[in-house]
Amino acid sequence: MKRILSAMLLAAVPITASAAGHPAPLAPLHTLASQGARVSALVVRLGNDQALAALHPGLALTPASVSKLYVTAAAFDEWGPAHRFETRLLATGPVNGHTLHGDLVFAGAGDPAFTSPQLFALVRRLAARGIQRVDGDLVVDASRFGKLSCTARDRCRARRASHNAYNAPLSAAATDFATAQVGVTPAASAGAAAAVALQPYNVPSVRLVDHVRTVRSGAAWTVHVSRTTRGGDDIITATGAAPASASTHYFWRAVSAPARMTGEELRALLAASGITVTGKLRVVHKGPIHGRELARLKGQPLWIQARRMLTWSNNFMADTLALDLLRTRQAPPLSVAAAGKALTRRARQLESGAGNPPGWTPHVVLDSGSGLTTSSRASARDLVALLSAMYRRPGLFPAFLGALTVPAHTPVDMLKAPSDASWMQGIAAKTGSLNEPHSVFALAGYARLADGHWGAFAVLVNGTRKHEVPLSVAIAATRAALTPFLQSPHAPARP
Repeated sequence: MKRILSAMLLAAVPITASAAGHPAPLAPLHTLASQGARVSALVVRLGNDQALAALHPGLALTPASVSKLYVTAAAFDEWGPAHRFETRLLATGPVNGHTLHGDLVFAGAGDPAFTSPQLFALVRRLAARGIQRVDGDLVVDASRFGKLSCTARDRCRARRASHNAYNAPLSAAATDFATAQVGVTPAASAGAAAAVALQPYNVPSVRLVDHVRTVRSGAAWTVHVSRTTRGGDDIITATGAAPASASTHYFWRAVSAPARMTGEELRALLAASGITVTGKLRVVHKGPIHGRELARLKGQPLWIQARRMLTWSNNFMADTLALDLLRTRQAPPLSVAAAGKALTRRARQLESGAGNPPGWTPHVVLDSGSGLTTSSRASARDLVALLSAMYRRPGLFPAFLGALTVPAHTPVDMLKAPSDASWMQGIAAKTGSLNEPHSVFALAGYARLADGHWGAFAVLVNGTRKHEVPLSVAIAATRAALTPFLQSPHAPARP
């Protein structure tokens, strides 16, 4: 269920007038519902939890990537926003002089944002110890989660082929979100072949096929990059055209075996640093392997990772975090399904702490942390309850709010509406969208209300097989419905 990337213009959505001659609350969403969409919406003033507007607020629908709010809240609740995952290099034997007599082990820590530069930093710390030779194997220890099977249909398909990064497989020992970075550099003149290269190094299990031609300067980029897997190796094929003398464009594609990719890149980085490994590369999923620590690296603080995850809606990061949360209470092997069940329990506990209507109980069901699983369900009331609960956590709320997207400042264009200053500056939210098996748009977050108080809102718009709702239409209706509640950017805010 890949993201909808519709280029359609925002469609006009009629706004129904109330008897008083003013727009009825959430009227554009009522219009969508009357046309066949399934809609759940709620706007609440925080502090006293007064409902300002609602439309089927208890209707449980597919939340898509808005699910990532739950894994963010649970991770902050478990570890705090300053938590940092630690990745290590271990030795299974003694170091004599410049030689390690044993295996060198990369101990995957399940860091959702572990990258190639961090891997290189680990290698440099190892080199600083004077080690130049490893008389053993290079072992990638992915046992923190165990061997993971695919659950979401997109990830299952990606085992064979992918032309995206969002469906990357999961591993506790992955680097760069389980993706390969491919750079395409046009030649200086039209007619010559463009250069296609794997970044930062070539690795044995990835083969590049370059069918990109250089065309006249100023022409449009029409490059398409895809990955197929044959015989255990990844074949990345680049086709299309690139304009002469243009700067390098980069593409990220899901790999089929992320732990192996980490090991191959680690071997290349070791060689570049003058460290020779005489043995073979091995990936293990049962363990952990115990050894003496040679190097350790702390990852980015959780609050920075959350901001990155929510801004780019990174599915790999969200599901890795969900597995990390499960790992605090369960030994491997783990699964995304079990992580979803554990996350559901945490979500309901968090929601129960908010100021909900008498007799209401949470009904959120999460089958993953990312939202790739279409079986997940949440209502607008569920989401607002979570937002309200985090608002009441003074030690967590600033980091949680800071991880959300403000339309005026996000690099993602989906929510931008430059002519609407209240919208552009008045909300901080998370979006979600799918197009299989039916259309989904969801938005939930915080707002400064017209009266200056803090508010929370959630809108979920699900299409059906008989009535799909284009993404542009759902966004336009949501913005038109919420803007009347927002504070003018020039009005003074209340505490």
